[in-house]
Amino acid sequence: MTTTKKGKKKGTKRERTERRFEAETTYASRLTALTGMAGGLALGAGVYAQWVREDPLAFAPYLVAGGGVALGGALFKTGAELAKVRVGDAGVALEKGADLTRVLWCDVERIALDRGNLVVRGKAGTITFPVAAQPKAAAWVVSEAGRRVPDVVALSRAEVEGLGTPSDKDGEVVRLEELQIAGRNCRASGKAIAFERDARLCPTCSEVYAKDQVPKKCLTCQSELGERAREV
Repeated sequence: MTTTKKGKKKGTKRERTERRFEAETTYASRLTALTGMAGGLALGAGVYAQWVREDPLAFAPYLVAGGGVALGGALFKTGAELAKVRVGDAGVALEKGADLTRVLWCDVERIALDRGNLVVRGKAGTITFPVAAQPKAAAWVVSEAGRRVPDVVALSRAEVEGLGTPSDKDGEVVRLEELQIAGRNCRASGKAIAFERDARLCPTCSEVYAKDQVPKKCLTCQSELGERAREV
């Protein structure tokens, strides 16, 4: 009986999770909505003045151009503000509808603030979102990065404190879908991983290793590995 219980306990894997953050109603989003409304009105007025009136007005083309730019910019910014942010065991992800863009912790090169946006720059892509729309997500990104891959955090102490302290009540904790590892290279050997079953992940930064090439310490975040390396 004792042997069976120990075997079951050893084979149990901690479920990988992440927090999912909805965008908050902010001054920035209200300003964007007003800009979009103004752009729509200007565009409509320009169309009427240019193509509906018998005598087109001289300034109609400017209304059309200006209104189109304002409306398009507002729609683009609204998309960024309404995107959901995910933070957890597999790094940072931006969710827009059915599209999910993810940067693993092991691939993050720099995290910084830029004109009110939190920028997570990865080896193969960058995730950017406005702090005003996602303040809790921003605090969690910086906190988790500081714990897992501290060297990539390029924020001052004042900037970190300005984001606030993360709370366990923040966001929605969701189960992490299995990652697509096939095709990535083993961090130790440099060889491509052909099948997920042949890979092992660092539980701290999700760095990828071939199952027979797992070092004692992760080569990316320096955390202890060995038996802690988990199957995909």
